[in-house]
Amino acid sequence: MSNLPELAWEVKREILEMSVASQKPHLSSCLSVSDILVSLFEVKKSLGYGEVYLSKGHAALALYCVLKQFGVISEADLRSYCANGSIFEGHVNSRIDGVPLSTGSLGHALAFALGSALADSKKSIKASHWVVLSDGELNEGSNWESLLFAAHLQIPNLNVVIDRNRLQSLLGTEATVRLEPLKDKLEAFGWMVLQVEGHNPHALVNAMKVATSESRPVALIAETTKGHPLPSLMSEGVRYHYKPADQGHLLEFQALLPSDKV
Repeated sequence: MSNLPELAWEVKREILEMSVASQKPHLSSCLSVSDILVSLFEVKKSLGYGEVYLSKGHAALALYCVLKQFGVISEADLRSYCANGSIFEGHVNSRIDGVPLSTGSLGHALAFALGSALADSKKSIKASHWVVLSDGELNEGSNWESLLFAAHLQIPNLNVVIDRNRLQSLLGTEATVRLEPLKDKLEAFGWMVLQVEGHNPHALVNAMKVATSESRPVALIAETTKGHPLPSLMSEGVRYHYKPADQGHLLEFQALLPSDKV
């Protein structure tokens, strides 16, 4: 686990490189969620089991870069991102190893994971089902139905991580449809809620380990910044929901690295 922050930096470097190469959108969304995904796959590896559902499927590139770092897919697989005929598409594709559900149309993964977690629980199968939601995705009513039902059933092997970057496709989340007080709402539904720094892999892993030991579903509200760690992207998170990276962003990232990592 000591190498986790370094691994997260490598994932961000590859996200930027592949965004430049492919010129596809959703750069800031990928950077926002990358530390969360690295931490989840570290927990999955340490447990030896589990499923990770990236419900915000437009951040597929972040997932592919994490899968590559954990040895699930190859360098060649990653480099085929968004090439003609590649299964490594701009939204998450379940034909890829380590991907349990295709996502992109928001609001479906939590319901799917809930059903899978419930089935495993009834069969006494040791499992952990983690769903990564964007905060903007909480505009979808299907998520609230699933949150309500999971708490009613007290499903112990289902947890969510909310990428709380406070921006969505065009505006801030609170200007679009107000979510706050989000923690209070989730707790009123019957979920245990933990708030955590979403760009701190060690804090994320520790919170995730707490969640796996609970006997009811747990929601982690991960406070993140769209476009992190690049100041030029963080200042324009909405714009870079759609715009890809350029060579200037790679140079900016390089300047942020510790001298022994350059």
